[in-house]
Amino acid sequence: MANARVMVLAATNRPSEFDEPIMRSLPQAFEIGMSERKERAEILKVTLKGERVEPDIDYDHLACLCGGYTGSDIFELCKKAAYFPIREILEEERKWRPCPLSFI
Repeated sequence: MANARVMVLAATNRPSEFDEPIMRSLPQAFEIGMSERKERAEILKVTLKGERVEPDIDYDHLACLCGGYTGSDIFELCKKAAYFPIREILEEERKWRPCPLSFI
């Protein structure tokens, strides 16, 4: 184990938030540009794999709407979108639930 090597790999969407000592300790940096529409469509497909989605979902159109989004942004967007039906159900329940009486 005397000749063992360690490689540290870091990834971020916000390289400007790395402090200078960390940047100096990483000998090389590679900037990967923003994804193209076709790549975003693939990211959407991978993110939504195994989820119940409409059979005629247009991944290309969704990818166009996500212009400028990173893979991480798309993942977070999908998570937030999954909560919309739950929010709608809760809002409907609140409309029909009587308000509790409060005593002064």
